[in-house]
Amino acid sequence: MRRVGILAVWAVIALQAWPTQAQESGFVWLLDRRFHALGENGRWTATMELERKALDAESARNGGRIDLNYFADKQTVDIIEAVTLKSDGQILPVAADKIFDVAPQVAPGVALYSQRRTKSIVFPDVAAGDTIRYVYKMTRFEPDWPGFAWSVSPLRPALVKAAEFTFEYPKAMQVLTESRGIRHRTEIAEDRVRQIFSWSNDKVVRPEAGSTSALDWDDQFSISTYKSFAEIGDRYGRLHAASAQVTPEIALLANEIVGSATDRETQARLLYEWVAQKVRYVWVAIGTGNVTPTPAIETIRNRYGDCKAHVALLAALLAAKGIISEPALINIETARYLLPEVPSDAFDHVILYLPEFDRYAEPTSHYAAFGVLPWTHYGKPVLHAVEGKSRIARIPASRSQANVSEVFTTAAIGPTGMITGTTRETATGAMATDLKYSSAQNLDTPKAQYQLSSFGAPGIGKWTSPRREDFAADVTLSSEFSLHDSIDLAGGEALVAPPGLRFLARPAYFLVGRHDAPRRNPFSCHAGRQIENLEVKIPAGFKPSRLPAARAWETSIASYRSSYAFHDGMLYVRREFSAHPKGEVCTPEQSKELVGLQSDIRRDYRSVVVFDRPL
Repeated sequence: MRRVGILAVWAVIALQAWPTQAQESGFVWLLDRRFHALGENGRWTATMELERKALDAESARNGGRIDLNYFADKQTVDIIEAVTLKSDGQILPVAADKIFDVAPQVAPGVALYSQRRTKSIVFPDVAAGDTIRYVYKMTRFEPDWPGFAWSVSPLRPALVKAAEFTFEYPKAMQVLTESRGIRHRTEIAEDRVRQIFSWSNDKVVRPEAGSTSALDWDDQFSISTYKSFAEIGDRYGRLHAASAQVTPEIALLANEIVGSATDRETQARLLYEWVAQKVRYVWVAIGTGNVTPTPAIETIRNRYGDCKAHVALLAALLAAKGIISEPALINIETARYLLPEVPSDAFDHVILYLPEFDRYAEPTSHYAAFGVLPWTHYGKPVLHAVEGKSRIARIPASRSQANVSEVFTTAAIGPTGMITGTTRETATGAMATDLKYSSAQNLDTPKAQYQLSSFGAPGIGKWTSPRREDFAADVTLSSEFSLHDSIDLAGGEALVAPPGLRFLARPAYFLVGRHDAPRRNPFSCHAGRQIENLEVKIPAGFKPSRLPAARAWETSIASYRSSYAFHDGMLYVRREFSAHPKGEVCTPEQSKELVGLQSDIRRDYRSVVVFDRPL
């Protein structure tokens, strides 16, 4: 389930409008005026009028094309006007053959069944100081949902002189709105109502990697023709129930899958694993398929389907064994952890909730153990879609003890100074999912060389136990390696304990993101533990001049510990990073703390050990 329409147009515009300096380069949106005429059952017609000025040659060179995304089986896009407005007053119309449709581009091996199209406009002779102007009409004649809902946050990475969004509808139509930091007025004329939202942006704010969605914390407005979230949930719940009906063929398959297992949770796990493993993910977005799940019986025969199909099939198999489940609508494309006050149908994914075990399941994941979710799911609001019982809930936040990775690397320095060793990498929870996914690629020599270099120790190696169960709760990978660079301890060269041949990131950044400077915005953060154990066999007679001191640093949401020891000819280094935020969203104030912590961690990673020569 993925929703693409006028929101996609806004996203494309946003990506093309990131200036490097507020006044000297990039773009200025001189005008962004949009007029929506809302109809019944989610249908609408919109006229968009936009003007964008290029401030420098590079922006002019890269900004002479606009892409408008739409679904050809649900929407039409008609270009009314498209011209280049030269700085000397000339008006250059876009030639008819420079407005064309293209199909979506996907990577080889990716199946896509969709009527998604892109209408591209290529503007002539765009130079610094010139403005492109385009006006188009978009009509939504076949809605996915029987209503209209939209949330918009201002375009911060670009200067916007004037933005005005108008929504007109019959007075008899029930429409809910909310506005935060956006100018809003209502106009009523005879039997029509207009809701008008406007703003400008005179300061460029560059995007900040890792930030949660601006819709969670920035100025915004929302508008909706729905009465409640329950109305949306009931609608999807009916579609899901019809597609998840138990047939004799489904009942027979469920019995075959569970075999002699009588424990109900074991039965649920086996059914989940079968669907996740046997049904290939294919995005289906043709006609009603954008919202309506494929019937479970068809998915069994096709052996492919999107998230809606996976969930409907798993629900049917569970029902055949008497296990109740509920589809849960969620948004995973963006890091959005709050829903608007007005009802919104802006969900792009569906998972399954099993009340009997109080557990959510993600059947489109080929590597997650039963009940383990991707990082992007934890802590997010969901809409349980059960007719007559639909409700908003929230997925529990991630837990430190549930997501743990640990690396054990044992190395030895040979007579010539060459360093060889082995690594054992273990993980649980979402960490295990990451490790299984990362190691699903070819585990060949080039991959080993790449991984060693990624962690700063070039060499060669191989994995000695690359096979792992896709749906196991825990995973272990073992490897061996030989580094290219030797070390001369007798010559006084300092030793950095090698991190080994591994996949998962070292303790410091992964769970909370990188913080070289304090963040301005809330950011995604997750709970978990990362442990690194490094052991190095030192040639006989060498002893360290002095070991680095043990370190212990802590912030309100994270802690780091390290220790160094030497005995019986072995150097031991242990590092542990633990993140324990209360939720999946952390604050700029917490980022300030992480700046200092991660600086300390980097210093610890630069710690070296110098050895005295043997007597």
